[in-house]
Amino acid sequence: MLAAVVFMVSASAGLGGVVESFVLHEPVSVVGADTLRVDAVRPETFNAETVSAGTLRAEAVGLSTVQADAVQIVPIAQAYSAADASLDRGAPVAESPRTVSFDEAALNRLGGMALLRVLSTLSPREIIGFAEQNPAQLDMVRDARIAPSQVVGWWQGMTADTRAALVQSAPQLIGSLDGLPAAVRGPANEQALQRAMADTKERAESGIGKGERRRLGQQQRMLEAVAAALPGKPGEPTRTLLEFDERDTGRAVIVIGDLDTAEYVSYLVPGMYFSVQQQILDWTDTAASLAVEQQRWLQDRPGDTMPGVAAAGRVATVAWLGYQTPDLLTIGGLELAESGADALEASWQGIRAARGGQQPFLAVLAHSYGSTAALIALERHNEQIDALALIGSPGSASQSVHDLGVAGDKVYVGEASWDPIVDTAFYGSDPGSASYGAKRIGVGGGIDPLTKQKLSASVGHNAYFAAGSESQRNLALIGIGRGDWVTDAGGLPPGSTVASAR
Repeated sequence: MLAAVVFMVSASAGLGGVVESFVLHEPVSVVGADTLRVDAVRPETFNAETVSAGTLRAEAVGLSTVQADAVQIVPIAQAYSAADASLDRGAPVAESPRTVSFDEAALNRLGGMALLRVLSTLSPREIIGFAEQNPAQLDMVRDARIAPSQVVGWWQGMTADTRAALVQSAPQLIGSLDGLPAAVRGPANEQALQRAMADTKERAESGIGKGERRRLGQQQRMLEAVAAALPGKPGEPTRTLLEFDERDTGRAVIVIGDLDTAEYVSYLVPGMYFSVQQQILDWTDTAASLAVEQQRWLQDRPGDTMPGVAAAGRVATVAWLGYQTPDLLTIGGLELAESGADALEASWQGIRAARGGQQPFLAVLAHSYGSTAALIALERHNEQIDALALIGSPGSASQSVHDLGVAGDKVYVGEASWDPIVDTAFYGSDPGSASYGAKRIGVGGGIDPLTKQKLSASVGHNAYFAAGSESQRNLALIGIGRGDWVTDAGGLPPGSTVASAR
C-alpha cells in the first residue's frame, strides 16, 4: 500500500524484450528470501537522471540500456497521494530499513546478468543469506549462458570481499561462469562437489523410498568418479575442475595444466556412450597423457615461451565432458550435438575473455559424435580456433574446411582401419574425402621419422588417443601448432630429424 515508484520496462529496454514491472515500497536496504532490497533508497530522488545517483543503479537490475522511451517513472507527488499518509518522508533511511517485495514471477524473471549485478551490490553477509534462501534462482543463472565478456567486467568490478562471499555462498554459480579464471572456478567447483557429495549422502540416509535411493546412489557414484579424477599422477601437471554440474547425469570438465597461462590449449571432445560416471577418470587420464606428450615435444623448442610461463607449464589439455553424449536411442539425431556445440562455443569464448591480451593457441581434438558437435559450433563462425583434428568422424553439414571457423584452414582428419564410422558421411559430409580439404594424419603406426621411436597403430573406432600410438603423436603436435611435423600416409622425408625439421 506504500507504493512510491513504478518502473515499466518496454521491449526496447535491456531485459531481452520482456516487460518487467515492480512496485517499490518504503526506503530499504538489504536482501531477503523473497524480496529484493535496494540500498538507501529515497523515492524523492528518483527521476530519469538520478536513478543511479547514489540510490538504485539502473544496471543493478539489468537496465543497462535505459532510454527515455524505455522507462516510465510515476511522478513522486502522484505516488505519494496514494501512499499511506503516515509515511514519514523526512525520516532517516538507515534507522528504518524496509523491504521491496516482489511477487514470485517477478523475482524469477530477475535472472542472468541482472541478478549477478544485484548480488555485486550487496554486502558479504547479504550475499550469503540470499544464496542460502534462493538456490533455485541461482540455478537459473547457471543455465543462462551469460556472455563471458560481461562476466569478466562484472567480476573485475567487485571487491575482494564480495568475490570471496560469492565463492563461499554460491560455489556452483561461480564455478559455472565462463569468463572467470580457472584459478577461481576450480576451487569453487571443488567446493561445490564436496557439498553435493555430502548433500546426496544425507538425503540417501533420510528414509526415502527405493526408487529415490537408487537414483541418489547413481548420483553419488557420479560425484565420486569426478572426485577420483582430480588427483594428478607423478610427473603430470595439476588438474583443475573447470566445469561441474551435479544435476541429472552430470557434467564435468577437467583441465590438466594451467589454463590461465598455458601457451597451448587442447580440447579433447568425446563421442557417444561417454558419461561422467563411467568415463571421466579415463578421459582425464587420456588428456593428461596427451599433455605429457606435448611437453616432451616442446622440450625441443626452448626460449619461445610466453612471458612468465615456465617451459613445463606451456600446455593445458581439457578433458571436456560438458555435454550429454548420445546412446543408441539418440545417436540418429543432432539435438545433443547442437547442445554440445552451444556448450563448446561458450567454453571457448570463456577462455578468450579470461585470457585477454595473452591468448593461447587453441586446438580442438574431437572424436566421433564429438567431432560433429565441434563442427556445428565452428560452422557458426562465432568463435575461431587455431587447429581442428577430426578422428573417427561421421561428419556434419559443412562440406569443406573453408566452411569452418579455423584459422588458416588448419583442419586434420584421422581414419583408422576397421573403424565403421569413417567414410559414412552419416551427418552430411565426409571429412576424410579429398574434396573436404583436411590434411590426413597417419594413424597406422610405424617408426617416428623424427625421433626414430616405434609407434603403435590405432585400429577400430576407439584407439586414436592410445599412448605411444602414431595417432596420439600427431594429435599432440597439432595441439602445439606443429602441423608441419605431423605424419601422413607417406610420413616425413626419410632421414628427417627433429633438428632438421625445425
